[in-house]
Amino acid sequence: MENLKISSKDIAYNLVHLPQLVFEVTDACNLRCKYCGYADLYEGYDKRENLKFPFHKAKLLIDYLHVLWQENECGGVVEPVSIGFYGGEPLLNVPFIEEVIAYLEGLPPVGKKFHYNMTTNAMLLDKYMDFLVEKEFRLLISLDGDKEGQGYRVDAAGRNSFDRVFANICLLRDRYPEYFDKFVMFNSVLHNKNSVESIFHFIKNTFGKEPSISPLNNSGIRKDKVEEFQRTYRNYAQSIREATNCEALKTEMFIKEPGTKLLLDYIYNESGNVYYTFNHLLNSSKHLSYSPPTGTCTPFSKKMFVTVKGRILQCERINHEFALGYISDKGVELDWDKAAQQHNGYVFRYERQCRSCAHRKACSQCVYQIDDIQEETTKCNSYCSDKQAEQMNTYCMAYLDRHPELYRRILKEVVVRG
Repeated sequence: MENLKISSKDIAYNLVHLPQLVFEVTDACNLRCKYCGYADLYEGYDKRENLKFPFHKAKLLIDYLHVLWQENECGGVVEPVSIGFYGGEPLLNVPFIEEVIAYLEGLPPVGKKFHYNMTTNAMLLDKYMDFLVEKEFRLLISLDGDKEGQGYRVDAAGRNSFDRVFANICLLRDRYPEYFDKFVMFNSVLHNKNSVESIFHFIKNTFGKEPSISPLNNSGIRKDKVEEFQRTYRNYAQSIREATNCEALKTEMFIKEPGTKLLLDYIYNESGNVYYTFNHLLNSSKHLSYSPPTGTCTPFSKKMFVTVKGRILQCERINHEFALGYISDKGVELDWDKAAQQHNGYVFRYERQCRSCAHRKACSQCVYQIDDIQEETTKCNSYCSDKQAEQMNTYCMAYLDRHPELYRRILKEVVVRG
């Protein structure tokens, strides 16, 4: 499997075709969410110091990428690039966002079309919504349902943020209804103060949107906070089973419901009619039958995330110690060979486990979400034996027998994008 290790050429290719660049605009936040990935339940991130991303460093990175894009421009081809603004709370540093967008839009064309997105707690949405609408931001609003569900999203004084957030969202919807319908989505965290049912129905019935609902991240928990985490955590599938009308909720949620999502993955991976690239479609499968260990993204194949302190990572979910590069005051320090070596070093330590894993061709496990990755005897969280896979396949077929309508819905309604 040596030939599957990536090289500096792969890093270069991904940078040339980078689909998303995300800035950690600030590490400051106007809320103190108990379960935040940067709060005291977790470790593995830089200390929060109320910093703001300096524009001159963003300019250095944009110029670095622009040179690559210019050198590799293909006439007549325009690729979309999503520019993301993350936090902390990004609306606490709007001047930076405005500067970045103005600079991007003033650059000579290089075959890229820039789009903007943001994850926000909506506390300052009333102040900046005109600008967000003007630039057609794809807006992901963090809302955990009704007021009780929002109970962990509190301000510095411990006050529930729901009233202010809800009012701001309603204002945006009423003032810009077309924008709201097209560009606004919701993200919710599941915990012991809400439920999948309460979140889903509140947001869908109030705003006509189906939220993305995620349980608490169970990676990187501080050892002294495990019990507190367990008290706060709520299992996603169990919460659905406890719904007032479980089957009706499952039907509404469709592929967001775990059983249907599992069936979708089964059809996707076992149908033999799914191709990851045109190379897979046009070439004989025998030449493309191997896949690299784990489901870890190749660096910058999906995004680049830059922390407020200038660390360059593959995404915002990765421990900051695994940074691949850095933006200094002098420029971008990103050694492509070292980045490739670091990726290979962590990914291929699971090679032996991957060889005997039944899910090796459809793995979604990111190695950076394995807490003991630094240990000599580290074990993959998602390892699946042949027996376990057989049991899972049997479950999927039995589930389909009970819900035959799902096969038609999956084929007709689901669009899979790479």
